Amino acid sequence: MLLNSAAERRERHHEKIRILLNFLKEETYSDFSRLMMLFEFKDHKSLYTLLTKVTKMGLIQKHVMESHTMKLAIWGITNDGLAVVLIPEDEMLPARFEPYKLTGWTLDHHLDNQLARLILEKKGATSWINGDRQNFLSRYKTRHRPDGLLTLPGGKMVAIETERRLKTKARYQSIMASHLIARTEKYWTYVFYIVPDEQKKRALIMHFDSIKHVIVNGNPAELEARHRNIFRFYTIDELTRLDINDYK
Repeated sequence: MLLNSAAERRERHHEKIRILLNFLKEETYSDFSRLMMLFEFKDHKSLYTLLTKVTKMGLIQKHVMESHTMKLAIWGITNDGLAVVLIPEDEMLPARFEPYKLTGWTLDHHLDNQLARLILEKKGATSWINGDRQNFLSRYKTRHRPDGLLTLPGGKMVAIETERRLKTKARYQSIMASHLIARTEKYWTYVFYIVPDEQKKRALIMHFDSIKHVIVNGNPAELEARHRNIFRFYTIDELTRLDINDYK
């Protein structure tokens, strides 16, 4: 019985390593708070122990981002870590973590995407695809790439857009057209725009409401309620309270 228990503990430990590496295979890097969400550990020590172990194995590496306003530890996957979780279906080697490529804005946006992903996955969404990965590019031919795609429990696919910085009206007009074409092609059914706070949400909705038409195949197409209905706007707080089972 003791041997079985020891074997079970080893298997659970190996499974946690697989979960971590598969997450980082898709996301490249993450921070402590997102990884806590991933595992739902009850205490920080469990995650620190796991990260330390996997770092010593050479499968991930730790990097500390520092500026005059913040200090943030992040963990990213190495080439050896990628090798552990490669599968025959992988068309190319995913990106390894390269700390020198990080900037403050790309880091914030990347972590925003992960937060939205993890919140929705905890509610039952599945099959996350990053919009900048080859498996998206080879499958979906769209002018604009969303930040990611998720499949809701009812089977409908939703495009995820996290907005920390607002774009111009002209840019949103182009993005709306791309999403509407994707909807017509049955790539995805809804677009979730996720923003940090209510003020940003209000400004974003005003941008969308001010757009009366989009250009499709060189011709203006007037926007109707059925077109606008695919775009949904949520703050992070609202997303945590959203019942995604309502999207049948």
